Order: sequence, then structure tokens, then C-alpha cells
Amino acid sequence: MTCFVLFFLPILLYLSYWQISRGVEKKEIWETYSISKILPPLIEKELLINKVELLFYRSVVIKGSYIEKSFLLDNRTYRKEKGFEVFTPFKSDNNRVYLINRGWTNGVEELGFVAPVGSQQIEGVLSPFKKYGLDLSKEKTPDSFPIVVQELTHPLASSLLGENINIEHLVIQLSAASRGAFEPIWGPTEIKASRHWGYAVQWLGLALALLGLYVYFGFKQSSKK
Repeated sequence: MTCFVLFFLPILLYLSYWQISRGVEKKEIWETYSISKILPPLIEKELLINKVELLFYRSVVIKGSYIEKSFLLDNRTYRKEKGFEVFTPFKSDNNRVYLINRGWTNGVEELGFVAPVGSQQIEGVLSPFKKYGLDLSKEKTPDSFPIVVQELTHPLASSLLGENINIEHLVIQLSAASRGAFEPIWGPTEIKASRHWGYAVQWLGLALALLGLYVYFGFKQSSKK
């Protein structure tokens, strides 16, 4: 019994601590995002002279035009309906290419995937280029656009777009007011801090229960002597 407790108790306490730290991290991200929403939008010139990591979750306005090579991220659920998140590269007037998350659509009208043509001014939120989706499919990706993908990463997007299109290491989450936008479902994190703290309480509860059982049975055994 003692060996069992000595093995599992530190693990349970560590898992509780880990969830707390993850919750703090998510809370800080959401606080940064909330503050950034009330700040005026950046212009692209500010992205060129600052470290972009310091500008994540700020709004930005960029002028340019879409490149008609969209990625359709599959298995995205919104309001209990399956659909796609649409990602389309956008070439700015400064010849930089950004991947734009245009939002969620159920894909009923395929023509809706087509991005607006010509010069555009878009507004959106700067975000890290994290891994989107899960690699659930081993099927070969088709060569023609729009491409349906199960996951989307910077290396994958760069490879599929080709050597002539070098995308930046960030994603712009398109505002609902911009042309070509679908339903915005993005958030700075997929899981909020409160869920992590709920998990932390569960792990801590299991640790306390294990410790309580150990004390109870130890007391019971000693009372028999």
C-alpha cells in the first residue's frame, strides 16, 4: 500500500499543478486578447519593424489581394453542424504573403470558397501559426485547389502552395466585416482557463482521496495491534 501511494501521489499532484499552470497560461492569453481588442488596429508597416511575436492578438489592417489557393480544413463543428474552416493566402502590397483564416462554412455552396477578386483591404487578428486540426487521413492530398485537409501546419501549407509562395509564420483571423469572411469561430485558445482549473481540482481530489485512504487504512491497521 505504501509503495502504491508513494508512486501515484506525486503523479496526481504533478498533474494538478500542470493543469493549474496551463490555466494560468490560457488566462494570460485571453487577457492579452481582451486588451488588444480595444487598441487601434496596426498597419502592415508596424509588422515589418517589430517582432511579430510581440504583436500577437492585435488587430491589423492590410491592403493587397487574395491568391486563389484555399485550404478547406475538414471536420470543423459549429453549432452541432460539420463544415470547414477556410484558409486563403493573401499577398500584400508589400509583397508579403499571409494565410488568412476566413472562418467557418458548411460548404453547401462551393462557389462560396472563392475569395474576393482584386485589390482588397482586410482587417483581422494576428495569431500564431499553430497546428490546426488533426491528421486523421492517410489519403494523398489532391493537387488542385481548393484542397481539403485534415490538418494544417506552416510546413504543410508552404509545401502545397509551392516554392514561389512564401507565407509568413502567422495566421490572420479575418474579421466578420471584411469581404470574403465566413462565420468567425476562432478564439486565442481552444480551451479556456476554467476548464484547466476544473481538471486541476479533479486531480487534486484524487490525490487527497488516495492520501485519505492511506491514512484511514494505516490507522485501522494500527488500532488492531
